[in-house]
Amino acid sequence: MLLKLRVRNFNGAGLKVDAPAVAALQERCHATWRAVAAYLMDSGTVLDAESVQQVVAPAFQPDVFLSHGRGDREQVLQLAVMLEQLGLTVFVDSCLWLNAYTVQQELDESLSARRNSPGTHHFHYHRVVRTSASLHMVFNAALQRLIDGCELFLHLEGEAEALRTCVEDGRHAGAPWVLSELMFARHLPRRGRPRLTLEALKSEADDGVAFGAPEAAHALEWEVLERAIADTTGFPTTSYAHDHPVFLDHLYGKLPLSEQERRLLGWL
Repeated sequence: MLLKLRVRNFNGAGLKVDAPAVAALQERCHATWRAVAAYLMDSGTVLDAESVQQVVAPAFQPDVFLSHGRGDREQVLQLAVMLEQLGLTVFVDSCLWLNAYTVQQELDESLSARRNSPGTHHFHYHRVVRTSASLHMVFNAALQRLIDGCELFLHLEGEAEALRTCVEDGRHAGAPWVLSELMFARHLPRRGRPRLTLEALKSEADDGVAFGAPEAAHALEWEVLERAIADTTGFPTTSYAHDHPVFLDHLYGKLPLSEQERRLLGWL
């Protein structure tokens, strides 16, 4: 990951995206989930992060990782489509987490049901807890790998939604996975863009630059991000001089980047 950016007051109500494009993205999410569910329900499956990662996102590394609360899902999908139209590869966290509880229930019924109670939903408590913890740890590891390899981590903070980490209880529509993503991104070492220069021949031990403090995260208002999308819509997706997305460089130009961050981007 190169940069972490918090977008305040996200409100994608004004985004104009063709419904078929959003439907196609949703179908991709559902296809991923069908593959994950089929893999997990296979009796020969060994539950490990490496194999689940290959099912979730085989040979895929996003430019942008979108982290968001539940209430903003429809608008976030529209934003993801717009970013893809600008030439970016995008991963939306809820594409993995949305159906986690459904898959968990299927696993419980398969692995944790009391065999002496046919036709009922009576489970062995300890088996349920164990499979639930294992499943969520594996999903968490898969997401962390995607965050680690992306260039930009975008946390979309809805207008009326504060970060809630509580378990749903009928009063809150929380997204507990957001806390895990933010904590991981906070401490993740930052990596620069690959550059075809003499510096690229240096050993990896020479380029250990990290930003560990939470205060290093940048933040901007949703209107700024929305304007950046509008500014670059219709432009070539990459620069003629560099194979970097035009949109991302345009967006970074609006941030008060440190000298270290400019070096990671190859601007110095």
